[in-house]
Amino acid sequence: MWGVLRLVGRATFARGSANSGIQKSTLSRRRWFGLRTAAMAVRDPNTLSNYDAWRTRHTTANLKIEFEDKRLRGSVVLELESQTDKGSKEIILDSSYLAVSSIKLNSVPSAWEIRDRIGANGSPVHVVVPEGVARGDVVKLEIELATTDKCTALQWLTPEQTSNKEAPFMFSQCQAIHARSLFPCQDTPDIKSTYDFNITSPHVVVASGVSAGTEGSGSETLYKFEQKVPIPSYLFALASGDIATAKIGRCSAVATGPNELAASKWELEDDMDKFLDAAEKLVFPYRWGEYNVLVLPPSFPYGGSCHPNQFPGP
Repeated sequence: MWGVLRLVGRATFARGSANSGIQKSTLSRRRWFGLRTAAMAVRDPNTLSNYDAWRTRHTTANLKIEFEDKRLRGSVVLELESQTDKGSKEIILDSSYLAVSSIKLNSVPSAWEIRDRIGANGSPVHVVVPEGVARGDVVKLEIELATTDKCTALQWLTPEQTSNKEAPFMFSQCQAIHARSLFPCQDTPDIKSTYDFNITSPHVVVASGVSAGTEGSGSETLYKFEQKVPIPSYLFALASGDIATAKIGRCSAVATGPNELAASKWELEDDMDKFLDAAEKLVFPYRWGEYNVLVLPPSFPYGGSCHPNQFPGP
């Protein structure tokens, strides 16, 4: 797990995080759900996906971070399990301000459309599954996409907004319903999926998964991460920039700007193992393999945010 802290002087812990200003349009919500089957239980009013009929089991994100254009570009592969016996002839996903160029169903181009936006809940993506699928069978959706300048999940910092002013910096914040502005998904905490991250960037990348190594070099360096514990979409997290790391515990590291590394390590290294020991005594052995801390620049707009394998905060 990575955690996030915003840097104020030296690294300090801060409590809580929440996205504010998410307004629920009751009229739009009723209009949308009135179009769906009467059998659909309205459990999460802020997803437009038909997750009662399909459930995401695994997500592979193959994305390139393009700092000059301030966007992510690439593909996402969703592996979805049918919850009906050929009863659903379409998969509906959440999206928001995305540029989708193609969608393949089991490697074959499929009919799809992005429908009109419904307030803060975004624009549903409808993908045709002509014959339906037997209950328990899994289909793969490969979606080519790019984020846009209206993406609500990403923040881009210029080099001047970082402490050493050497490189730009990017980080994501998907809480509460902003993952849908990164890629089409079932953007609800009712759905949890495992993840593979394949992220290409000219700068160091950290993500809400355990590192699986790097490939290549320079602007085409590929950073790989695995998240083997199913997580909801709002816990999908990326950061990239001039990042250095240091060990701070038996399964913990701190990642931050080079100028802040020594102070951040000093702040955290005596306590990380104590925190884990106390938590494991209260609940169960730590399941995520690593518990790390990402110390972000002061521009990080939240007090702190918990993600699997990554605890980011100001």
